Amino acid sequence: MNEPHITAHANASARRLGAIERLAVPTGTAAATVIAREPSSDPVCEARRFARIAALSDTEFRAQFEELVVAGVYTVLHGRLLAMRIVGAGARNLAFVVRTNGPEASPGLRDGLDTRPIMVEVPTERAQAEGLWELALSESRQRPIFHGVTGDGITYSGFGVLHTEAVLEALARVADLAPAQQGIAVLSLGGPLELPAGLLVGVERAAK
Repeated sequence: MNEPHITAHANASARRLGAIERLAVPTGTAAATVIAREPSSDPVCEARRFARIAALSDTEFRAQFEELVVAGVYTVLHGRLLAMRIVGAGARNLAFVVRTNGPEASPGLRDGLDTRPIMVEVPTERAQAEGLWELALSESRQRPIFHGVTGDGITYSGFGVLHTEAVLEALARVADLAPAQQGIAVLSLGGPLELPAGLLVGVERAAK
């Protein structure tokens, strides 16, 4: 039986790369609204746009983000890994979203929200040799948690990893690529990758 939650043994084997305690991602096609860069004339869409709430003070930002979670615009995954498929400009890329356990603090932490995932490029040949590409391809054959398209036509789809043990074993083989920071990291398997703000948000306790 494939269990989406991570066992303590498997998490330990991944060492510096592992499951994310709490990861917020847009729900379904709400991703398209969340990641929009330009303001919308529709007040409902504008209220959901991450770039708008990210411009607020830290306390207001956290409060409005939590309102989006309550409203179902975002969903919070607990103790999970995420696979992604990115398609655009005639190319396809795959990625895994993981937790890094380095000694340095995350560079994008705002009142307990990790807003800037660390981008890590895994050389394509190595991703294929270690089985990461095939695993990500397999995970992307299920129904996505979110599916959004940016204004420039790039499609982002996210999938909750089902075969966690196999993915963690493969991640352990590329742990030397893990950054020094702790936080959310995106392991790109097909070249350099940029993600729109608000697509992935790590959730920790708010500052008192």
